[in-house]
This record gives sequence, C-alpha cells and structure tokens, in this order.
Amino acid sequence: MEASVFIKLQGKCSSDQVDAPETQPENENKADEKKNSRGRKLAERIAQLDQPPESLDFTKSDIDCEYKVHSSVICSRSWFFERAVRGRFAEATAKRAHLLEEDADSLELLISILYGFESTYSAELWPEGYEDIRGLLDGIDQTNHYTLPTEPSTTIDIEGSSDIPQENTGLRLLRLYSLLDRPCVIEVIQAVYRCETGNYTELVHRIFALVLDNVDLLMDNEDFYEMVVENGELGAKLLRHILLTNRIANSALGMHSSLTNLQDIWRNQIAAENSSPVG
Repeated sequence: MEASVFIKLQGKCSSDQVDAPETQPENENKADEKKNSRGRKLAERIAQLDQPPESLDFTKSDIDCEYKVHSSVICSRSWFFERAVRGRFAEATAKRAHLLEEDADSLELLISILYGFESTYSAELWPEGYEDIRGLLDGIDQTNHYTLPTEPSTTIDIEGSSDIPQENTGLRLLRLYSLLDRPCVIEVIQAVYRCETGNYTELVHRIFALVLDNVDLLMDNEDFYEMVVENGELGAKLLRHILLTNRIANSALGMHSSLTNLQDIWRNQIAAENSSPVG
C-alpha cells in the first residue's frame, strides 16, 4: 500500500507589540514564560520520536514519511485521507498487509478515524493546540461541513435534557454525520468525552469498540472521511499509543514504536506480493 504520513508542526507567528514603553517589559516576560512553557511541551512530544534531534526545528525524512517541526504543536496527516475522500478508497485499500486477528480494512479504518476523534479530544482538553487546528483548516472549502466554533469548548443540551452532560465538539461531530443512532453508542461517547484529564487509554478502548460496531456504516460514508481530513491533525500521539498497546495491532502488525514502522510493514508486504511467482 502506498501509505504516507506527513507530520508537521503548525505554530502561531507572533506580531510586533505596539504597547506603551512602560508595559513592554511585563508583556515580554509573559511572552517568554509562554514560549518556554510551549517549548517544554514540544520537547516532551518530540521525545516520542525515535532519536529526537537536539534542535526543536528539524526535518526527518524516510522513504515515504516526513516529519517537520517548526513551532509548538506536533500535527499529523496521512495521505490515505486525501485518497479516500477523492473517491478512490478502493484504490487506497487495494494493497494491504495480511492481518492475523482483524481484517486490514477495519484496522486501517480504525486508525484513520481515531485521528479525527483525537483531534477533537485534544482541542477540548488542550487549548494551546486549538488555534493550530484552525490554522490548518485555512483555505479548505468547509461549505456544508463541520467548522470549528469560535471558542475551544462550546456546549449545547443533548435532546433538551438538563440531566445529561452538555454536548461538546466531539459529540457534535458524530451527531452531524448521524453516527449516533443507538442510545448505547451515545452513552459510550458521552463517557469518553466526560474525561477531563486526557485519559487516552479509555478513549482508545471505547472508540475502538464503537468503530468495530459501525465499520460497514463508516466505510460507506464519504462525508465522514472528509470530516476526518479536515479535523484529524493531532492524532500522532494517540495513534502511537494504539499501535503500542492494542493487542490486535501488536500481534497482527508486529508494531514496535511509530508510524514509520507501519509504513515499513506495508512496503515489505507489497514487495513480497510483487516478488512472489504467479501460479
């Protein structure tokens, strides 16, 4: 499979200050504190990569993967998304590694969808990444598609019941594409998004179950893939977590650490298929 992953950091550019002279030192101190804080978080995220470089600004390339770091938030996009939403999903899934416990299409679909879920989850719990997501959506025609609100967290009542926790961005995304058609599914997603401390383990397990229950529906929903493209920019951390901890992914793919390993497995499988004698 010709699967490629493009990971880059999309940051905010600071503008020139026009404050009065007496306020500049205070503003500069606050700016320095914010920069240092973001830098520490960036360093923590870069540490997840194999052999992180000394500098926070770098480019790391593989055969068909490229990692670019320029500012404060690690973002990711798989070229699989573009191929899927352009109506060539069959082509994108034609060549695949043979999985032991789960079919390849389902696992690929799970990984792709989790990009979108995690980006929404991060926007709710990690405000610093919010404007970076908005920046990545600039220039995308979002007519008739979900667009991020003006605030990181906006809420509305679910079905008008004040006893139910208010609905956040992630639930609205799912409801927008009519993916929540059973009360049990709604309850699962509600429980996931009630987390306030970034409980990625719970997110993975519950969304994994949701996706497997709705694989057929999701594979026929082209609009859902497009939504994933537009909103799936912060999935690198969660995707690594899935591949490292999920039993199916571990046993079926032999995954060790990162997206690059996943690319290697797909390339090796394709090479083996091409070199095998016909008949």
